[in-house]
Amino acid sequence: MKRKSFFTLACALILNVFFVNAQSSGQHYAGKIIDMHEHIALNDGEQHNMSAERNNTVKDILANISNGHLAKAAIITMAQKGQMDQTRLRNDSVIHLSQLYNSLIPICSVHPMDGAEALAEMERVQKLGVKIIKLHPNSQQFDVSSPDVAAIAKKAGELKMILLFDSYNPVDVNEDGKLIMLAITHPDARFIFAHMGMVNFPQFITLVGLDKYPWYKKNMWFDLSAIAPILGDSPFRDQLVWTIRKIGVQQFLFGSDFPMFDPPSTIKSIYKMKFTKKEEAQIFYTNACNLLQIRP
Repeated sequence: MKRKSFFTLACALILNVFFVNAQSSGQHYAGKIIDMHEHIALNDGEQHNMSAERNNTVKDILANISNGHLAKAAIITMAQKGQMDQTRLRNDSVIHLSQLYNSLIPICSVHPMDGAEALAEMERVQKLGVKIIKLHPNSQQFDVSSPDVAAIAKKAGELKMILLFDSYNPVDVNEDGKLIMLAITHPDARFIFAHMGMVNFPQFITLVGLDKYPWYKKNMWFDLSAIAPILGDSPFRDQLVWTIRKIGVQQFLFGSDFPMFDPPSTIKSIYKMKFTKKEEAQIFYTNACNLLQIRP
C-alpha cells in the first residue's frame, strides 16, 4: 500500500513539474525578434576588438539569425574623424551586406566633426535606403552639446533619418541631459538612445514630464542592449521596469550589443525583467517594425 501511495505521489510530482514548466515556457513571447544593435567586423583585424569570447563577422551575425533567435539584425559601423574615405567605404560595406541578406538592417555612421562632408554622406546613404546613423560620443570623442552635433540632428530631421546614440559616457555625467535637449530642440529627427543611459537610466523619467507638453513629438526611443543583461536581474530591476513603463513600453527596442553580449542571453535577460507577454512582443518586434516602417 505504501509503495502504491509513493508511486502515485511521485507521478503527481512529475506531472506537476511538467505542467509548471509548460506554463513557464508559454508565458513569454516566442515570435519574431529584431535585434537593433549588433556591431559587425568589416575586416579580419576587427574580429576581436569588442569581445574576447566571440567573433562578430557577418557569418557570426547570420548565425544568430539562422539558429532561430532572430528575424532581423541591425549591423553597425563606426566612423572616425577625418577619415571620410574609410567612412564611405565602411558605410558602403554594411549597405552591400544588407542588399545581399535582407535579414540585415544597415546602420551607417558619420563623425560630426567632419562638418559638411558628414552631412553630404548622410544624404548619400539616405538615398541608398539607409534609415539610421550611429553616433558614439565617447568612442568618437565629441560633446553632444556641440554645434556640429546639432547640425547632424538638423540634417537627420530634414532627411527623416534616425540617430542612434550611445547614451552612457562615464566621463560626462551630463550627457543624458544633453541628449534629451538635443532631441527636444530637433523635433523632426528621431533618436534611439542605446543602453538607456545604463546606471543613469532614472534621468530619462524626464520624458514623462515632457509628454505633458503639446509640442513634444515623442521622438525618443531606447534600446535595452547592455542594460538588460547587466541590470535586468539586479536589485535595480523593479525601478528599471517601472521607469520603462512610465515612459511607455512602445518606446523601447530589443538590442543585444553583439558581440559584447549574445542574443540568446539578452533575450533571457528581458524575460527576467517580468514584462507581460504583450509588452515583450512590443520590445522584441512590433516597436522596431513601427519605427522602421517594416511590415510585421
